[in-house]
Amino acid sequence: MKRLFKLSSTWFPIWCILLLMLVMVAVYIPVFGGSNQNLTDVPLIIVNEDKGKAGDAILLNLIEAQNGNSFKWDVVKTKDMAVSDLKDNKAYGALVIPADYSVQLSQVHELLISGKGFGKPAKLGILLNEGVGQSASLIASNTLQTVVKATSNGISSHFKSELIQKGTTVSPMSASLLDRPVQFTTKNVLGLSVNLNKGMTPFVMSIIASITGLVGANMIRGYLVKSNGILRKKGSPLPESQILASALILAILLAFFGSVILQLSVFGFFGSTHASSIWYIFLFSFFCCLTMLFLFKAVALLLGGWGILVMFPINFMGIFSSGGAFPLSTLPPVHRLFSFILPTRYMVDGMRALLYYQGRMQAGLSEALWALSIYFVVSLAIIIAFISIEQKREREHVAAIQVEKVGIQLDNELHYMQQAHNTTKNDENSRHDKEFRNALKSLHDKDNK
Repeated sequence: MKRLFKLSSTWFPIWCILLLMLVMVAVYIPVFGGSNQNLTDVPLIIVNEDKGKAGDAILLNLIEAQNGNSFKWDVVKTKDMAVSDLKDNKAYGALVIPADYSVQLSQVHELLISGKGFGKPAKLGILLNEGVGQSASLIASNTLQTVVKATSNGISSHFKSELIQKGTTVSPMSASLLDRPVQFTTKNVLGLSVNLNKGMTPFVMSIIASITGLVGANMIRGYLVKSNGILRKKGSPLPESQILASALILAILLAFFGSVILQLSVFGFFGSTHASSIWYIFLFSFFCCLTMLFLFKAVALLLGGWGILVMFPINFMGIFSSGGAFPLSTLPPVHRLFSFILPTRYMVDGMRALLYYQGRMQAGLSEALWALSIYFVVSLAIIIAFISIEQKREREHVAAIQVEKVGIQLDNELHYMQQAHNTTKNDENSRHDKEFRNALKSLHDKDNK
């Protein structure tokens, strides 16, 4: 045992796993770092349909930063355009200034100045994209509400100053209107049911597909080698090319049945919300599982024993860079970089588009299909190339064995012919000797006579 521990290869798994743990800590901790999970460049929309000038005042006083979050405002002309962008997952929320907003404010102003009757506050609309996840949706909602409240407070202060200057008092019924001259209504544009699982279902399904690919690729290979060992003991082992082809077939079966179980559990047992047909979601799930199985198999073939050390970083870096658990804008720059490289982000985007955005290509499904297709085709090409290389090697090996057998047969035939020739020659020599002895005996008998 002492000699075993003196070998450097014995200690390789120890220091390698410790290094992998250190890398995982360096990846995970920055994601959760800081006291708050702030967003940067949060995409929000403002729609100014107002025919008067009051809407322009809101545009001039938009909040650029709030509680560490920064925002990227996009101004569109109509509410329909904003709804379309939200349904395409291009923004987290929208503030809608209606066409009669200035008229509504004028009516509130006249009512407060005259002190007659009880009126309604001016209304602004807030539209939310509830499919982006709970944290992003909450920040968008709070931000848009803050804009409305800031607008309302500013107008309230202006009205109060004017009333003081004129010495006008308002009735108790109008006091609340003076404090809150502008209010808002909120609407979720996707119209999804409450069973969203906090918007985490696409992320969970993508994680399962990724882990299935990692574990499945390694276990299928391991158990095929074990089964081939049993066949070898029986005298009929399979060549490596057939082992690889068998792994390909088992990967397809695992992806198929894994996707079936995923649909039954997520939508059947838990009843999660889905805006698209369950058959489309099943096909995409199957495609994701199969892509990850082929990807990890290709990595194993290319890197051999080192492949498992690359598979784990691909898996956990992909999970934390996917934008599923946390919006991409909250992540460190290195995670954002990997989000464009690794496939997990595209699985989350595609699954989210199918579950929440009715499978709209503009909502991220188109980009997801393209990216995953590239991974699928490249990985499958690598696997097929290795199968072809093994088949060629096996044919060459069989041909070499056949040449060797032919050589042995020729050697045996030549040896046999040489032996036959030698036997014939010996027979002839024996016959000649016998004839010679007979002739000598005849001469000897004649001499005696």
